[in-house]
Amino acid sequence: MEQRQLQFFVAVAEELSFTRAARRTHAVQSTVSASIRALERDLGATLFRRTTSSVTLTEAGHALLPEARRALDTLDQARAAVDGVREGIGGSLRIGTLSGLTMIDLPALVRDFRDRHPRVQLSLGTAATGTEGLLAGLRAHELDVAFVGVPSTTIPGLHVDAITTFQPRLLVPAAHPLAGRQQVSAAAVADEPFIDLPPGFCNRVRTDNDFRLAGVTRRVVIETGDLSTIPGYVESGAGLALVPPLVTETGTRVVPVDLEPPAAPWVLGVARDATSAPTRAAQAFLGLIGTHVLRRDRY
Repeated sequence: MEQRQLQFFVAVAEELSFTRAARRTHAVQSTVSASIRALERDLGATLFRRTTSSVTLTEAGHALLPEARRALDTLDQARAAVDGVREGIGGSLRIGTLSGLTMIDLPALVRDFRDRHPRVQLSLGTAATGTEGLLAGLRAHELDVAFVGVPSTTIPGLHVDAITTFQPRLLVPAAHPLAGRQQVSAAAVADEPFIDLPPGFCNRVRTDNDFRLAGVTRRVVIETGDLSTIPGYVESGAGLALVPPLVTETGTRVVPVDLEPPAAPWVLGVARDATSAPTRAAQAFLGLIGTHVLRRDRY
């Protein structure tokens, strides 16, 4: 099994086209096709289903894809280690982040990293399904590190360093009848409209689970992909929300909510794959995060 074969395989698997894969790898299509056939003979398995109009992965192809990516990443890391000794840290670093993240001064962190390691190519992005998507990206080796919101730092196959831990609190409009209460039960807010993140985002997963364990069904009437915008909707009177402390909640009131069993904590952390050592670029980035935390009592 050769490196070029794996490169061709990954290109075809991601493009689902031999023509586009050949263009992407700067090879002729016949070379890509011949290399894939040789790889299939070597493995004794068909990796792609080919028709005149489509190319799809077989079960064997799906099984090989993450391992091929990992093998290519390992080779890249080996080269980067040698290059790093000679010329400083290089290569690429793929960073996943949460929308509306204000606890970390991410622009300053990125600028600091770039000043120290200008040869590293950075890419940053969010996931449409929030933390769930970011964790999937780490497992698929599509991301190197990611800022995530999780209920626990113990996640199989991943290493998570906690930056801070929050306890969820109930936000209500300032004029809401519950605004002056010292504490409310889950049953007291069961019929209230709620604002939350979409399914898959940590805040939504955690809150849905907390209410389910309490035996209470809640209605989510507004979904937004940015946690920091939720207090504005609460302030407008559109609904209530269970969220960690936010810098944007000045126009609302916080009321402790009594859940039984108690509500799960919300951990903001930085995650990476635990099955292999981080690249030198990832290590350097992780080492700078602590100096760019703005405050630990507000998301």
